Amino acid sequence: MGRGEGEGDMAQFIYGIHPVREALKSSHIQFQKILIGTQKPHPPLQSVLDLAIQRKVPVTFTTKETLGQMVKGGLHQNVVGLVKETPYARIEEILSHWKKEGTKALLLILDGIQDPQNFGSLIRTALGCGAHGTIIPKDRAVGITPVVIKTAAGAAVHLPIARVVNIATTIDALKTEGIWIYGASSEAKDLIYQLDLNIDLAIVIGAEGKGIRPLVKKKCDRLFSIPMKGPITSFNASVSGGMILYEVMRQRSLHNNPPSSPFSKGEWGDLKIHFLSNR
Repeated sequence: MGRGEGEGDMAQFIYGIHPVREALKSSHIQFQKILIGTQKPHPPLQSVLDLAIQRKVPVTFTTKETLGQMVKGGLHQNVVGLVKETPYARIEEILSHWKKEGTKALLLILDGIQDPQNFGSLIRTALGCGAHGTIIPKDRAVGITPVVIKTAAGAAVHLPIARVVNIATTIDALKTEGIWIYGASSEAKDLIYQLDLNIDLAIVIGAEGKGIRPLVKKKCDRLFSIPMKGPITSFNASVSGGMILYEVMRQRSLHNNPPSSPFSKGEWGDLKIHFLSNR
């Protein structure tokens, strides 16, 4: 996350109405104060103030120009929250969350995503598709920053995100828990639509332009690609992630709620008789 100017070495911030509001709803985010850049809050901004009051978070009124300097031109919507650094989850916490929920595991492993917009979009999609957590490497990858939280529209404070030293070692640990590791690769012959995704699963998505690193790719139980037409060879990381996660959700939804026939057996019989009587 980013540092707030003039607030000490450890000051971090979240900005934007929805991200700040969602962070205020999260019990593990500890706020130092809320900064408001207007003297006349409109209803959406007032809802942020109401939550701050409920949580007994101090509120300071300042100018929108001051907030603009803090977020370096980001769309702050007249609100910035100064917080203690957002804690990363431990792998054990993510696994515990999955086991308590009692559903098929769905984890997202991001092997070197460096664009905060892509990371934020992937977090939001993962949360919306029922993922139990996201795993990222500590080095050579973007972490939880103000831009990531803003892009994720608050999802980053609800989805457990683990930051690990070694992705390959982490994959080995997940396998001992019975979780299958499937990696997205444009070179794979198997298409995602040909796979059974209704299993305990972790999806690996590689870095923009580079894909999954060779060692991590070797650790995958299976590689798959997304079918494409046209001259381009790959999708944007967040677009690919969205299609993959929604295919997982689609398959699981169909498995749990199989579609019914538009006609029952009796209705088909009546329809046949009707046709015959009008010949």
